[in-house]
Amino acid sequence: MKQLLLNFLLIALTTLSGYSQDTLATQKAASAEISYIPPVIKIDKSPEALGILPSVRAAVAKLPAPPINIALFAVDRRNKEQQGNSDVIIIITIDQVTKKLKMSSILRDTYVSIEGKGMDKINAAFAIGGPQLAIKTLNQNFAMDIHDYINVDFFGTAKMIDALGGVNVNIKPEEVPYINNYLKEISIIENIAPVIVNQPGNQLLNGKQAVAYTRIRAIGRGDYERTERQRSVLVALFNQLQGAGPAIFPIFMSQILPNMETSMSSMMLFKIGGDILSSKSKVIEQARFPLDKFSKGIRVNDTWYLSADLKANTTALHNFIYKNINPGK
Repeated sequence: MKQLLLNFLLIALTTLSGYSQDTLATQKAASAEISYIPPVIKIDKSPEALGILPSVRAAVAKLPAPPINIALFAVDRRNKEQQGNSDVIIIITIDQVTKKLKMSSILRDTYVSIEGKGMDKINAAFAIGGPQLAIKTLNQNFAMDIHDYINVDFFGTAKMIDALGGVNVNIKPEEVPYINNYLKEISIIENIAPVIVNQPGNQLLNGKQAVAYTRIRAIGRGDYERTERQRSVLVALFNQLQGAGPAIFPIFMSQILPNMETSMSSMMLFKIGGDILSSKSKVIEQARFPLDKFSKGIRVNDTWYLSADLKANTTALHNFIYKNINPGK
């Protein structure tokens, strides 16, 4: 769900910010009707608690206008009380000068050191210590300076998609049974009958169906091909958001924000949307780490991990974020 979640949230914010400049009356009417403000999840933002190394702080301090780095997580959980593994891990970067947006995906199986746990998959950090440890793990292993996060679970993502009327996706024949298997799993949890996908081809998917589609990894190249499915859903969402007009404001306030968890204030979220809107570049630059040439699959106690040369990957990540060097794959 990497591209899907990140771009959905940021495009929604950008669209809202853009329309707010021209539809003040719509905003006032919606504000009178909807007063929801998402709670800010407090985390310890001291450099020590976030795992920001002194060398990183010194390097960032030398930059005249350092970019803003935010962690985006999507947690696999069945209810709000569960922490769950963060099966989506993305570093969102906003250039404060050009307002250019970058997205650095971190593969969830990456084998890293997690404080208090030892070596494990990076997605386990959220389940072990929540967003605090998840951010710290990113900062410690990739020498980053991340201070804030956004988290969305898969149920929340489905609700967001439903709020926009679903998405049109072209389903392959071999993907149908995997979508329906996931839908049946969710139906048992929610105790409701699943709305299954009956046939392949181009069709309108509801939120649960779209999320099931983006989670397929058992066919093709696993996580790598799964990102292609995520991008197809992203394109469909983007097209719908573009045509939403001022009506997106009350939908955003009442049905999207309530499904987000973040350490940032609503004002900060809207500022991010405004910054992106004011950017001359409308292209979101994307990269995925670890890179193929600096990683390989290994087995430890019968569990598969993605072992990575963290030094080489950190250099490539920093070159992408701070020097605009595309790392390839």
